[in-house]
Amino acid sequence: MKIFSLIILLFSINTYANESMRRCMILPIKDSVGGAIGFKVYERVEKYLRRSEWCYYKHNSEIINILGNYKKNLDEHLANPEVIKIVAQKTKAGSIIKASVESVGKGVNVSLEVLGDNGTDVYFKEKLQLTTNDPVMIAQTIMNWLDLYEKNIPYDGRILGVLGNQFTVDLGKGYGVFQNDDVEILRPIKKKKHPLFKEIVDWETEKLADGKIFYVSVNQSQGKIDKYVTRKRAEINDWVIVKKDQSNTKNLNNLPYDQDSKNDFKFGKLGTAAIFATLGSGKISSSTGSDTRNMSGTLFGVNLDVEVWATRNIWTSFELGAKFGTYSKSSGNLTTNENSAANRILKLKVGYKYLPLGFFYGPQLDGYVGYAGYNYGVDSQVGDRIGEVSFNGLLLGGRGSIPIMKKFRAYLGIEFMLTSSYTEEVFLYGQDESSKHYSIELGTSYAYSPNMAIEGGVDFNSNEAEFAGGESLSFKDTNFKAGVRFNF
Repeated sequence: MKIFSLIILLFSINTYANESMRRCMILPIKDSVGGAIGFKVYERVEKYLRRSEWCYYKHNSEIINILGNYKKNLDEHLANPEVIKIVAQKTKAGSIIKASVESVGKGVNVSLEVLGDNGTDVYFKEKLQLTTNDPVMIAQTIMNWLDLYEKNIPYDGRILGVLGNQFTVDLGKGYGVFQNDDVEILRPIKKKKHPLFKEIVDWETEKLADGKIFYVSVNQSQGKIDKYVTRKRAEINDWVIVKKDQSNTKNLNNLPYDQDSKNDFKFGKLGTAAIFATLGSGKISSSTGSDTRNMSGTLFGVNLDVEVWATRNIWTSFELGAKFGTYSKSSGNLTTNENSAANRILKLKVGYKYLPLGFFYGPQLDGYVGYAGYNYGVDSQVGDRIGEVSFNGLLLGGRGSIPIMKKFRAYLGIEFMLTSSYTEEVFLYGQDESSKHYSIELGTSYAYSPNMAIEGGVDFNSNEAEFAGGESLSFKDTNFKAGVRFNF
């Protein structure tokens, strides 16, 4: 009988329709303790979906009952894209929410996938280990992820019908749409998948027209197209993006959430790229044991930093920097009073981002390893034991950031070389006995727009080599930096 019911479920609908991502369905939550945790988590998440404004949710007891008969091998059935596809068609949902809870030690592994209505597209995927098995905490983690997923839905609504230049769209007062709101009408052309993990990270779209909403009901709105920008005409399932009418801004405070705030915190899909201007001071100290020579000066430069996300937790980055300036004598017996500099920095990192609250915009802790190279391109003055040298090695570091107020984050980073290697272009001291590097960075960032942040901070770098007989050579920099970081 169970098999017969599943067959009916799989073959009862033969046509496939592209459903809205703002219509969602949550599948039974499987756990490793016979449903004791999963059912309680399911109840809380379902309650959240019922009252949410982004998801048009309708409980479907028929499907839940059929799938509930397969608790022992539920994962196997839910891994079948055809099953997901039919569930989507039965519920008319374009976002199929699939969560699981696995007990490990004193806590649980919580995972979430949001699948498309074709059963294969992965719109969102997260996993986190919690040190508790409290259903309330587990459910809150999943709800945080779903809030994050909602911000990545690429449209506000979809067209339900077209009559001449008028159209009906599936969003209304509950979503925060008002009469006279301007809208853009787009047509999806192509899905863009992550090259490694095959998740949907973006959509290629084509703008068709501009329009305006003239009537709003609870769940639907009607609009009129003012101007087409192509020869193509609007059709059912085209996307609608709402551009808020400023005269209605005062009403936004009464909405369940702030639409403008929602857009402000929309993040990139593949990574970030940043460029910074730097200005600071540098110091060179050359010691022969009995005599110490010091030079200091002002340095200015530029830094480029590109970070690519393999997942929301795993990332890799590339940093390239250059600084220029002139060092002047500050103490000791020197044969020359000035020395020009052209310093370079190269860093390659691979890291893991830990989200303590399971939420991307909450606190973040990053640990990473990589390679770092510091080249100090100063003019060689052999008599002063000062010249062009390099420090290279395996890098180990950590960085934490935390939101301090709306749109502002503070961050702190510390790193050092595990295997620092010293080399010199001309003979100054010869082979070093030991060398070391460490750096500290402190700063803040401001979310200026959905795709750009303004960052500023200060960092301190120290590279030092020690030689036989108590001799040493060190380079220390303190830099102030400011720039912009773009999401892509």
